[in-house]
Amino acid sequence: MPSNSASTLGAARKLWIEGPAGRVESALRLGSPGGGSAVIAHPHPLHGGTLHNPVIFHADRELSRAGMNTLRFNFRGVGQSEGTHDAGRGEVDDLAAAVRWLRGLAPSAPLVLVGYSFGAWCAVRYALTDRRVAGVIAIGIPVRIYPFQEIRDLRCPVAIVQGSEDEFGTPDEVRALLEGAGLSGRVLVVPGSSHLFPGKASLAAALVVEAASSFLSRPSTSSAS
Repeated sequence: MPSNSASTLGAARKLWIEGPAGRVESALRLGSPGGGSAVIAHPHPLHGGTLHNPVIFHADRELSRAGMNTLRFNFRGVGQSEGTHDAGRGEVDDLAAAVRWLRGLAPSAPLVLVGYSFGAWCAVRYALTDRRVAGVIAIGIPVRIYPFQEIRDLRCPVAIVQGSEDEFGTPDEVRALLEGAGLSGRVLVVPGSSHLFPGKASLAAALVVEAASSFLSRPSTSSAS
């Protein structure tokens, strides 16, 4: 485990963790003592999604600047991660491995999940199995592609960062999804942005930090899974 020294705080460190399909390529940033943790999942592997995606990178960096431990990783078969794409099934297991690893590093830190598009779909489904998750931040959820019906069973807070012109789901469609699920989650809109947030990655990241801060300021009511 890396030490939480002044020289490593905030700097991204490449590492590998053990996942169910083999090694998982990851990047770690250490936060301030007493800060929260975030596991960050990238967009669809078959459409160019990696841990280096600009929105994922900016969200990671800004969460770190806010004092959080962050771990972004490549799903199986992406970059140097071992295994092959599993259509969202095994990828939830990859996310679980990342959560276990980061909790092992900072066991007392509240942990939030951040997922972008396909990564958000995986994060929502994983959160259903883990009552210790402090909140889910879904970026650009493609409600026209995935039904996201599982979101109705979430028991943790949820926030959604959505481009005003997202071609895979408008903010109004996202609000309708939350209302239909009986959830009061926040929808944070990036104005003038499509699904890929061109030129807006830093703004999307700022909204991710805003949502994470609101989750971590809540009293914990969850029990261990």
